[in-house]
Amino acid sequence: MDEKKQQDLRRHAAENFFNSFEKQLLETFQESESEPAPPIPPAPTRSKKSKKAQNPSPEPIDLSALEEAIADIDQYLQNQSPQPPDS
Repeated sequence: MDEKKQQDLRRHAAENFFNSFEKQLLETFQESESEPAPPIPPAPTRSKKSKKAQNPSPEPIDLSALEEAIADIDQYLQNQSPQPPDS
């Protein structure tokens, strides 16, 4: 019987939490709707001339350099993630 009572208490607490969360969320949206949105600056336009000047001729991709870069990234990611203790 205790387990059923605990489940009911948890369910009631969860319902209260979600109701409170929903209320705060709606209030926040209503506040943000009443405030004017900041203007979005126009996206910069690029002419074809400037694009060609930046990259006149694409170089072919060196497969071995690409593989080395991938290996370096792989090694970096392995060093960044915590290592689980050996058992």
